Parts: sequence; structure tokens; C-alpha cells
Amino acid sequence: MSETRSKMIDAARIKKALIVLPNWMGDAVMAVPAISRIRDILPSAHVTVLGLSHICELFQESPYIDETRVYSKSLLATVNDIKKYGYDIAILFPNSFRSALIAHLARIPLRCGYNRDGRGFMLNLPVTVDLKIKGLHQAEYYLNLVGMAFSGEHSCPYRGTKEDENNPPLPVAMLRSNGNPAPLEKGGKSPPILKGDLGGLWGKGGFERGFSGETLVSPMLTKDSKQKEWLHLSQDEIQRGKEMLSKNNIPPDFLIIGINPGAAYGSAKRWYPERFARLSNILSNKYNAKIIVFGGKQEQDISEQIVSASQVSILNMAGKTSVRELMAMIKHCRLFITNDSGPMHIAAALGVPVVAIFGSTDPSKTSPLGEQHIVIKKDIACSPCFLRKCYKDLLCMDLISVDDVMEGVERVSKGIFR
Repeated sequence: MSETRSKMIDAARIKKALIVLPNWMGDAVMAVPAISRIRDILPSAHVTVLGLSHICELFQESPYIDETRVYSKSLLATVNDIKKYGYDIAILFPNSFRSALIAHLARIPLRCGYNRDGRGFMLNLPVTVDLKIKGLHQAEYYLNLVGMAFSGEHSCPYRGTKEDENNPPLPVAMLRSNGNPAPLEKGGKSPPILKGDLGGLWGKGGFERGFSGETLVSPMLTKDSKQKEWLHLSQDEIQRGKEMLSKNNIPPDFLIIGINPGAAYGSAKRWYPERFARLSNILSNKYNAKIIVFGGKQEQDISEQIVSASQVSILNMAGKTSVRELMAMIKHCRLFITNDSGPMHIAAALGVPVVAIFGSTDPSKTSPLGEQHIVIKKDIACSPCFLRKCYKDLLCMDLISVDDVMEGVERVSKGIFR
């Protein structure tokens, strides 16, 4: 019997649970299915999430938690703050040493997290990490932690393992460059893709792989996981979103397409502003769409470049919204075109179809949750490199043309655009 299994949690005895959130917005959104699972396991417990202020904003109106708590100004202040609430368990989604130290110093009786980054001695419910677990989609990675903690079982079977009849692989086919789907073999596998055969478009289903020469095996999330809206807005917030649109002369029933040209991680994840501008011209002229550019304050310059280079009217909301206002406005979009970023995950979690542009990162680990999205990625030897900045020629983004993205738009928009 493994150490994790022998020490698995008696859920009935948990009255107060603390969930430590990831620090990146996209990671926090990808943790929501696991947080939902915790709520299912602990229906009567008081569940609190702890995180950075803007991350906690994501969880307002969430039915999966009871309370949000923001980090204090210092580590010791945070420890003293949470110690007084008497949590029975801390579930640590970040891999950081610091998150384990906070839970340890706060003397929370049960401390669960992945045993990595030299922090295992501070956890009494450590979960082992191997190469297979590291290879999971980030949402699966968090779900696996919860599954191992509460049942001693992997919540998400590894890719390539035997199917479970209640949790089958998602049957999604990859699109070849000629526009035809690659047929799926028995067990949800796709045949290998030859060099040059992949034109850059990945088919519907946010998790599918498409690297040249690799076999596609869809990851195993439950049916519920691939269809749900994971983030929530109040009716007042939705109405506030409509008012913000009306203030800028955009009726809420208009065809609204959101564009997110930034990526907080670094420039290696950003498609070119001039190409977003050309794309905006085509979308506006072809579909009579209203284009809204989103982003944070640090992306205002990029957004201004797009507005200046375009030949159509674009509403620039970069740096002008709170997290909740951003969510409310994205909710009114019929389509969201974006780099791999936090707003990409927000849009998907709100049920908005996404066309996602990937360069230096790996869609098999961070693609948007859901079935109604398309990922665009070029098959080149140096990607994914996971670098914040490209020190070569940013070929992974340079090869993605406006036509590539438009083809993705046309595929995902069937039945969406009237």
C-alpha cells in the first residue's frame, strides 16, 4: 500500500478546508474543475481559497467555495491570519516551497500537495510526481492531486491507459492541412502525422495533440468537465457588462469578437500586433463584427498598435477593466481570439468559443477547457521551448499567418455567426 493511499483523508471529518490557489490567472482557471471536485467530496465543509487579490476575484460568485482570502503583505502575516481560522486541511495547488511553508507554519493538521521543490518534509499528505503526472494537462494535474488525496486513486488516468467506461477519452480528430479530419483509431488514437502534413490547425477539443510524428491520445476528463462553464457571474455583473458595451455604442446582441493580443508570461507567447490588426479588418468587413481588444495595463501599447494599424473601428479596453469587468465583457463575446493566456482560459471557462494561438508553449498542457475551441500551432523542432522571450527568430509565431487564424475562425464559428 502506498504512503498516499495509507494516509488518505477521511472526508467526513473535514469541517474547514483551505485551498491555496496558483499565482497565474490561467493556472487558477484550470484549477477550477479540481476545486469543484473538492466541493463534491466535502459538501458540508467551509471551503476557503487563498491567493493573490486578482486571482481571488475569479472566484467571486463561485458555487464551489464559501470564502476568498487574500495573502497578507508578508509571509508571517499570512501565517498568523490563517492560523486563527482553524483549518483542518490545506490543499496546495502551487508547487512552491512557500505555499507549503505557510501551511506548515500555520499548523494546519493535514497538508496535501505534490512532493516536489524540496518541500516534502512539510507535507503529511505528499503526492508523488513522476514523468507521467508531469505530462498531464494542467487541469488533470490538479484533479490528480485531489483524487490521490481523498481516495488514493488517480482522478485522471494517464494517457494511453485502459479506458474507463465512465471516463472515456474525448473522441476528437485532428485537422490536417487539407481540411479533412484525421480518422481516429480504436481507443481514441490518431495516426502519426508526417512532417509537413500539419498545416497548423488543431481540431475542436481543447486537449488534443498534434505534433509531427506523434500519436494523438486524448486526455481523460469526465464528460462534465468538458462541457461546464467553470466561472460564474452574477446577473448584476452581466448587466454591468451590457452597460459597458452600450456606453461604447455596442448593442449587446451585436456580433462581438474579442481579441487578446497579450500574454503576461512573456513575448514568446504573443502573435504579432500587425497581424491582429489585419485579422480585425477581415472580421469586421466579412462578418460586420465589432472588435474589442482586451488586456492589462502592461498590454496597452500592444493594443494601441493594433488600433492604429487597423482600418476599422476597434474598441480598446486594455487596462480599463477589473477582473470581474473583464469577465463580464468577455461573456458577451460570441468568439474570442487569443494567445495562450489568462483571458484565453477565462473565455473558455465562461463558455465562449476560443481560437487560441500557441507558440512557445504546449497545448497538451495548457489548452482551453472545453470542446468548442480550436488551437492553432505550427509544427517546428524548437517548440514548445517554454521560454518567456525568443532569442532566435520567433519562428513558431512567424509561421502562423492571418489566413491560418481565419481558417480557425471559420471552423469554430459554424453555427455561431448568423
